[in-house]
Amino acid sequence: MNADWRSRYEVMVEAARAAGQVALGYFDRGVTVHWKEDQSPVTVADRNAEQALRQRLSAAFPNDGFLGEEFGASPGSTGYRWIIDPIDGTRDFVRGNRAWAVLIGLEEAGDVVAGAAYLPAMNEMFTAARGTGAFLNGERIRASAVSDPAQAVLCVNGFTNILQRPFSTGLLHGWRNSGRCAAWVGAWTP
Repeated sequence: MNADWRSRYEVMVEAARAAGQVALGYFDRGVTVHWKEDQSPVTVADRNAEQALRQRLSAAFPNDGFLGEEFGASPGSTGYRWIIDPIDGTRDFVRGNRAWAVLIGLEEAGDVVAGAAYLPAMNEMFTAARGTGAFLNGERIRASAVSDPAQAVLCVNGFTNILQRPFSTGLLHGWRNSGRCAAWVGAWTP
């Protein structure tokens, strides 16, 4: 990993943890939900966590650009851009489900070179950088070597959303019938 990527990668992990702590301060505390124009939820936790991410990343790399879920885009001059979603899974977050994450991606000249997904409620940090592999809490992970769908396990979050898509219904029906489907489904409330 080159030196520019390495320094950004290290700060990215710290920033994800810090933003996760901000969000955890609101988690399972009955925060007010506001609805965006696209009918997706947003809370004060989303906004404050994104501000924490932007502050930490821009303090270390003031000339990098940003594209954030809550506060949009701001250009940079270095060729690097941070793509951030402070709480991916806000619906789970507001329901008290632990399946939400702080997401950070790093682009260099339009190519994604690194990323982090931190699940604060589970204290799990997934990281990856081009040329180094992927890791969970610092230990290397890999894709499954299982190629036979009958021997595979499919894990789904947001199952009801997937079933609303006609192209997925047949696939998921086949998985259910295989007897090998593991699904965690959070309670659905509007």
